Amino acid sequence: MTLKLESTRRNCACWRGSCLQTRTVRLPLLIKAAFNILASVSMTVQPPSSLTITQPKERAIFQRNMHGVAEVPIVLAVLERQPDTIEVRAINRQTQLPVEGWTPVTADMKLALPAGWYELEFRGMRSGRVIATGKLQRVGVGEVFVTCGQSNSANYGNPRLNAQDDRVSSCDFQTGLWRDGNDPQLGATGEGGSPWPVLGDLIAKKFDVPVGFICTGVGSTQVSFWMPDGEGYSRLKQALQLAGAYGCRAVLWHQGESDSISGTTAESYARMLTHTITQSRKDAGWDVPWGVALASFHPAPEATTERQAAVVAGQREVLATMPSVFKGPATDGFHARGWLCDDVHFNAQGLAAHAFGWAEALAPLMQIQAKAQP
Repeated sequence: MTLKLESTRRNCACWRGSCLQTRTVRLPLLIKAAFNILASVSMTVQPPSSLTITQPKERAIFQRNMHGVAEVPIVLAVLERQPDTIEVRAINRQTQLPVEGWTPVTADMKLALPAGWYELEFRGMRSGRVIATGKLQRVGVGEVFVTCGQSNSANYGNPRLNAQDDRVSSCDFQTGLWRDGNDPQLGATGEGGSPWPVLGDLIAKKFDVPVGFICTGVGSTQVSFWMPDGEGYSRLKQALQLAGAYGCRAVLWHQGESDSISGTTAESYARMLTHTITQSRKDAGWDVPWGVALASFHPAPEATTERQAAVVAGQREVLATMPSVFKGPATDGFHARGWLCDDVHFNAQGLAAHAFGWAEALAPLMQIQAKAQP
């Protein structure tokens, strides 16, 4: 099949009314040529593939150092189409401005970022073209806390609370995955509420930084459960090693009610908790600070006033003798104020008061941080 194209040229030198030119084009050849061009384009221009980002995790929070900076590890999976270079940049979520330009990703890379809430963008380049992309919506540099103890450090309050600030996150110490800071907290036992969403909001608002919690608490446990040879110590150890060296502000300890029931003496309580703190620092690789709450109240008849006093005396002994241990909130009076949702766990007012108590206890540490930053 052929196609005849006719045209009239009025400016032709041989004009005698009209000059009709006829051209013959074979359609099969025309179609084949167009097809070859399209095929060539489709083979050379491929959409960017997706980068698999191994580290950091979505919503991860990293502890800022004394200069207000954290080194964020960057780990990517190997691509089938290996780019010449892979680059990363951080976008401040509040200002929508990049912290710096595109930075090449290297082996064992750690990206230094000041305190803030970021998007991380990745691109793989080959011959000047983007062949792979990746993005994390939320990664933070701010304050990280490991929480430990029994039910009132875990998820047994009522109601469940939600963090009002999007910058508050919770981490599962067993998987290393992060999510929002709403109750119930990852890692800890129970399905109810905790003080940590409120504490996160308080710190985020006052210091304008993201806040992360790595929770390990287990309901109805005694201090012996958390001893290095106890069943629960591995939870604490795993959380601290997940955070890494200097990777948290402090361990927040709220425990003692079950020891009032069992009749743990002040001397025994202090010895066991001291042993736990000492070993945790060895396993963490640094002298992680501890906050120790004064907690002993339980309504069980075995938990006499004398036994409760002994537990608090043991906690005070640790505060007096251990370095880098500070006093947390005193919660034994919550039952008298109507701040319990049952006989021992905190209601909304109790959870908020618990959080405010920790915020006050942490204030001196946070003020040192503020003074140290340039």
